[in-house]
Amino acid sequence: MTNIFPPPPSTQGYSLRKANENDLDDITKIHIEGFVEEPMDNYCYPYRFDHTEDHFRWMKEEYQYYLDNPEKFALHVAEAPEQPGGAEGARPKPMAIAVWNTNVLAKAPPLNRGLDQRKDANKKHVEAYAKVSGKRYQPHGFFYEWTEKQITLSVLTVLPKFRRQGVGTMMTRWGIDAVKEKRWPVTVCASPMGRLLYAHLKFEVIGIEVIQAEDEEESFSSTVMVLFSEV
Repeated sequence: MTNIFPPPPSTQGYSLRKANENDLDDITKIHIEGFVEEPMDNYCYPYRFDHTEDHFRWMKEEYQYYLDNPEKFALHVAEAPEQPGGAEGARPKPMAIAVWNTNVLAKAPPLNRGLDQRKDANKKHVEAYAKVSGKRYQPHGFFYEWTEKQITLSVLTVLPKFRRQGVGTMMTRWGIDAVKEKRWPVTVCASPMGRLLYAHLKFEVIGIEVIQAEDEEESFSSTVMVLFSEV
């Protein structure tokens, strides 16, 4: 059964809604444009700008996966009623995305990352990332302490021209409000840009997660953060 959470909020004319399959192309474009400088994407998909069609295909597959598993994930898009260059009366297009893991211990089929087929990825790096991130909810993992009583923000990005307008805050507050009465924490592994937003929202730093493939010096790290709900 799909988890029941509060309706999305809105801010400064922007609105938040659940994504659907009609949004997949827009969502994929937002991910690609929004994560140009994202350390994780640079590490795992270093050839994405050389193999753009390949990257688009497999990122779209990933977001389809989130839609196909609503008992575990909530995928949201944000929209603006009026967008620069848009035709009058045109349907607003999504300009930000968020993925929440709303049921962290729920079983779901493994995500097919296509590592034996795609050309945009560094297979060894993606496998290193999957290995480390898969331990977050296991004993001695960063999020194990709260087991299933938490909600995790897995993905958040806003198109560059719509940033610094409260959209990221609006999307993050959905999760904060979703677990407020339950007194569950909100957890996230933050990029350098994301860390500034979450710190502003009073998230606390509890550690650093390092992704590094065996026998390599190259690595990237995320700031592990948590916000404890208050009623």
